[in-house]
Amino acid sequence: MIRYLIKNNFKLMMRSVTNILIYTVAPLILVALLSSAFGDMMEKYEAGSSVKAGYLVKGDGSDPVVQQFTEMVKTAAKDSKIVLSEYPDADPKKIISKESLAGFVVFNSDGTYVVYESDDDKYGAKALEYMVGTVYTRAAAVMHPEMYTDNTASAEFPETAIDTKADAELPVYHPDFLSPIEATDYYGIIEVVFFGWCAIVCGAGIFVAEKKYRIGKKLKVSGLSETQLYLAKLIPMLMVVAISSLVTAALTVVLFDVHWGSPALSALILILSAAAATAFGLMFYSITQNAVVSIIAVFVSVWLAGFFGGSFETYMFSTSPQTLKNISPIYHINRALAELSCMGHSDYVKSAVIICIAIIFVSSVLAILAGNIRRRRGE
Repeated sequence: MIRYLIKNNFKLMMRSVTNILIYTVAPLILVALLSSAFGDMMEKYEAGSSVKAGYLVKGDGSDPVVQQFTEMVKTAAKDSKIVLSEYPDADPKKIISKESLAGFVVFNSDGTYVVYESDDDKYGAKALEYMVGTVYTRAAAVMHPEMYTDNTASAEFPETAIDTKADAELPVYHPDFLSPIEATDYYGIIEVVFFGWCAIVCGAGIFVAEKKYRIGKKLKVSGLSETQLYLAKLIPMLMVVAISSLVTAALTVVLFDVHWGSPALSALILILSAAAATAFGLMFYSITQNAVVSIIAVFVSVWLAGFFGGSFETYMFSTSPQTLKNISPIYHINRALAELSCMGHSDYVKSAVIICIAIIFVSSVLAILAGNIRRRRGE
């Protein structure tokens, strides 16, 4: 019986083939537009370009903690194409304007820092801020995890995180804060992900038929459980969404020469993302039993997740707080795929996979639970 329902639901989806075509083609149009519009911005930070910035140490600059960490930042800056020059006793705001700096870092003797940003070079300023914050947080997390803080604008680096003994060797971490990725590669990847999360539009044919012919009520007497009825929708929707996403990804390679790093792993992440998006959309439909309300709710949720996740403004230059980025599943997926493209590896692959699986599980449980509640009420 469930196989018949899966086949029937698949046919119902094919009646709304226009939705599926739009779902597949729309990302390609956005890739062409965005990669062209933001190409200059991304090229500004290709390998070989540099960012001019300054720094000063306030208070006791001979403190070993401050000295060692300042050296860590200077080393990371050099590897990250940031020219970091010292300006003793300078006024940060005035020196930025006078020397045309992208930003200025003030290191305090109490283990804190402040980043001043230029209004004329906001991307360079964000690059500086991200680099300094990454060095602080990564060093603190590795060397003293219980005191780790995730704050890229200003943070406290615990003195106990650094061994101040004369013979101590301090590990230096070089963050890949702005990996060289072209606008076409970046938007060719993240727009496929963003539209993939609008998976609910592919199920419009099923939802319309259920309401028009009251299929849901007829199936209540079939003896099928809510889990089986849920899977009868999930499986065909997932097949269409996953295949559409993979086809779109393949077309980005053919049409725009987008570089997908580790193709097998990237494909797996796209499929898991499609599964999470499908389950997420079905959860709203199962709760509301209204296609229009469900689509609106999904689109609002996806837009917010995409806004903080780098679907519009690149996550590298985004001014959104890191906390908001971290709660966006799209951020983890975007960053995993973008870093696989430009570096061949990513620390975000694990979190992207875990988050997708968690969304699939939680959404499915809530959808089935909502169906069981309606059944007990006789709806």
